[in-house]
Order: sequence, then C-alpha cells, then structure tokens
Amino acid sequence: MFKKLLLSSLIASSATFALQAQADVSATVTLVSDYVYNGVSNTDGDPTLQGSVDWFNDAGFYAGAWASGLDENAYSSAEVEIDYYAGYAGSINDDFGYDVGYAYYTYPGADDAGAESDYGEVYGSITYKENTTAKVLVSDDYFGEMGNSVVINLSHTISLPEDFSLTLEASHTKLLDSKVNAYFGPGADDDSYSHWGASVAKSVAGFDLSLAVTDTNIDKDYWGDTADARAVLSISRTFE
Repeated sequence: MFKKLLLSSLIASSATFALQAQADVSATVTLVSDYVYNGVSNTDGDPTLQGSVDWFNDAGFYAGAWASGLDENAYSSAEVEIDYYAGYAGSINDDFGYDVGYAYYTYPGADDAGAESDYGEVYGSITYKENTTAKVLVSDDYFGEMGNSVVINLSHTISLPEDFSLTLEASHTKLLDSKVNAYFGPGADDDSYSHWGASVAKSVAGFDLSLAVTDTNIDKDYWGDTADARAVLSISRTFE
C-alpha cells in the first residue's frame, strides 16, 4: 500500500542515491531481512534481494537504476520495484557538499485498473562534513495519484571504535492535497507522518553489514503491522 519515499534511507536502503568515487561504473547486490523505507515495510516483513547499477564521472554527474522485491498484495500484484535516477553532486567548500536530481519509481506488473502507481520525484540535499545530511524530496503526483507531496529527511553518522558507524535518521512525510487527508490514518488530518531510526554498520571482508531499528507514528490499527517498530538486517557487496 505504501511506496518507499526516500531515496536515501538509512535502512540498508537500498534506495540511497549517493555518488560513489574512484570508478565509472559500480554494481551493488543486497540481501535484506525486510525492505523498509521511512519506517514502513514494503515486503510485509519478509526478506528480499535488491540491486543497483550506477554510472558517474569526475565532473559530478551520475545516473543509475535500483530494484527490489515487493509484497505483491500491497502493490497491485507488482512483485518488483525498479527506480531510475540521475543527478549532479558537488561541493560548496571543504565543509559542505550538495546533491540534486530526479528519480522515477516504477512497479512493473502492477494492475493499474485503479490509480497509477508509477511517479517521479525531485530531490536535493546538503551534507556537512560528510556525516550530516538534510534532504528534501518533492513530487507532484505521489504514489497512487495522491497529488503533491514533500518529504524532509535528516541523518547524522557517528564513527565508532573498531570501524563501526552509527547512523541516526528522522523524516517527515506530508501530503499536500486535501483529497487524501486520511491516507496515514482514519482521522481528518492524517495527511502526514514521521519516522525515526538508527543503524549500526561495518564492512567485513568486502561485505557491508548493517543492523537497523525503526518506527513511525502512523496509526497502527489503520495500517496494520507494516508501520510497526522493527529491526532490519542487511548484507551487501559492491563491485567496481
């Protein structure tokens, strides 16, 4: 029922649009215990495979595609999500960097007898000292033709001993059209929700490991257990 909304989630996600360095093309394969984005499960608590292919150059331009399995019961029979994105990343000075781009989310095989699932989103972010990021994502036709939407995402990464890292993240999703006020709950003003989470990550023998916990303030009786507090384990490998 719910489409992932940040291209940059902490949870394995798989959906991050980070510009990688020292290569022209890279590919990443990830196994996650649950596909969670902004606190909401897209696989109903089941594990799935994810993968991405990214192209980038020294000038700062990049483009790529990312795919993940889905819970078909929640996505109009679609069993996979494929996202395409392109943008530009650069630095303002030694402390601040930026990233701007466009992403388009698709759900091949979805039954579009009702609302159209595919949609696009413009995003932009500012990063301070490579560990603190503020990001904004805007769509004029959110998943399921819900109209205008905006997502604000904040994250901060802390280096820990033994090459571990801790990432703290929070986001707020807001639908701007009154016709979908009750999307996140049964109340008249349930047109927004917040999510928060933390993850610990470490690279071991070429594999990136992550364990995350996350939760939302979505009405659990209305959405069921897809928005409950949960833990997510992921393991990925990048090839350059």
